[in-house]
Amino acid sequence: MSDATRLRLDELSEALRISRQTLINWTDRGLIDAELGWGASDAASDQTRLLSLREDTLDFLRDFAGEYRDDTVSRTEARRLLRLIDRNQVQKLIRQGSIKARKVKGETRVSVGSVEDYLMSLEHEG
Repeated sequence: MSDATRLRLDELSEALRISRQTLINWTDRGLIDAELGWGASDAASDQTRLLSLREDTLDFLRDFAGEYRDDTVSRTEARRLLRLIDRNQVQKLIRQGSIKARKVKGETRVSVGSVEDYLMSLEHEG
């Protein structure tokens, strides 16, 4: 990829407030024009994931990230984002306050931003 900027995936994730899982998924599915790679990390023997993308793609991601986080999805879609099999787990996360939901036209909708925050918290634990 010519004229590409190489960014550490974890730093881009923090800056956009979008989980690494989501950014990798978007890249793998071709939703963003980017390439995944590996690079040396701060620790001598560790490697880190890198994302190579053009400046216009990065600008798009910066603009889109806020809109994406403000969106709401059905509990079924939230389950897909969270990669959960059991539908009761989404309801449990809502009751625990780990993810946020609200009623929209009588339907329970889950905040994408809260799903991303939850995924990022899991990534930091692991």
